[in-house]
Amino acid sequence: MSEPVIDTVSIDTGDAYWSERRLARVMGSRAHIIAGDAPEGVVDWATTELERLEQCWSRFRPDSELSHLNANAGAWTDVGASMLLALTCAADLHRATSGRFDPTILDALERAGYDRTFESITTGCESHIGAGAEPHSRAVPGFARVDIDTARSRVRLPHGARVDLGGVGKGLAADLVARGLVDRGARSALVGLGGDLRARGEPPPDGWWDIPVLDPFDDSRVAFRFPLVDGAIVTSTTRMRCWRRDGRSYHHLVDPATGDSARTGVTAVVCAGRDAWWAEGIAKAVVIGGAAAGGHLVRDAGVRAWLFLDDGRVLEAGSEQ
Repeated sequence: MSEPVIDTVSIDTGDAYWSERRLARVMGSRAHIIAGDAPEGVVDWATTELERLEQCWSRFRPDSELSHLNANAGAWTDVGASMLLALTCAADLHRATSGRFDPTILDALERAGYDRTFESITTGCESHIGAGAEPHSRAVPGFARVDIDTARSRVRLPHGARVDLGGVGKGLAADLVARGLVDRGARSALVGLGGDLRARGEPPPDGWWDIPVLDPFDDSRVAFRFPLVDGAIVTSTTRMRCWRRDGRSYHHLVDPATGDSARTGVTAVVCAGRDAWWAEGIAKAVVIGGAAAGGHLVRDAGVRAWLFLDDGRVLEAGSEQ
C-alpha cells in the first residue's frame, strides 16, 4: 500500500494565510508541513529541524547519535536533549504497554532482513528479501534493562542491545515541529510524517482539520474522516515495510516476546490522542498485543483507536478525544 494511511488535508495555496512544504523523504516517510499566518522563515526552520531530528535518531546513518549509542552498548553514553527526550518517551510507553512497546528490536529486524533503508530493499509486500536460512527468532533484550540518567543526560544500553526508535521517533518529531511552529509565531500548524499527524494552534475556519483516513486494505478508499483539532492521529500497519523471505511473510512490527513479526490478526491500528509519540506507541502495542488485549490497553492509555483486523472487521475502542 502507498503511504500514508492517513492523508493530510488540502489547503488553498492561493490563500496568503497558509504556507506549505512537502518533503520527499524524512525518517523513511514523506513529510507534509502546513502553517497558518507564519512569520517569514518559520517553515524553513521546520524543515531544518526535521533533518536535525533524523540525524539524531536514524539507525541508518552511521554518524547519527543513535548509531553512536548503539555502538557503545554496555557503557554510559552522554546524549543530547532530543535523544534523552525520545528515550524517556520510549520508557514511558514500555511501562504503559507492559513491555509490548520495546525499542530494543533492532537485531530482530536485521535478522529478518530489514538491515538497510526499506527503499533500498524492496518496494512492497510482494517483493522478496534475499534467500537464506530462516532467521532464528528470540525475545529481544528488553528496554526495562536500559538505564537512563536524566540528571546527567546519559544512557547505558545493556550488552547486546541496540535500539530502533522507528515510529515513536516520527511521532515525536511531528509533535516537536508542530509545537515549534506555533512557538515561533505561526497561528496554525499541521505536521505529517508518513501516517503520523500532529495539529497545534488554531484550527482552520471550519473548526477542525478534516483528516481522511484511508482504508489499510484499499488505499483508494477513505475508511472514515476524523475531525482533528489540537492533537494527533497516527497509524501503525503491517501492510507497509513488509516483505517475504523464503516463502514467509514479515513486517517491521516485531513482538518483543518472540523477536518475530507480530501475527495477532490485527492488520492496522489508527489511534487518536493528545500527542503523536504516545498514540504511535500505543497503536504499535495494540498490533502486537492483539484485539482483546489491545482494547484494554487503548482504554487505559486514554486514547481512541480503530483496529482493522485481518478478516476485514473494524473495531473501535477508547474514549472521544
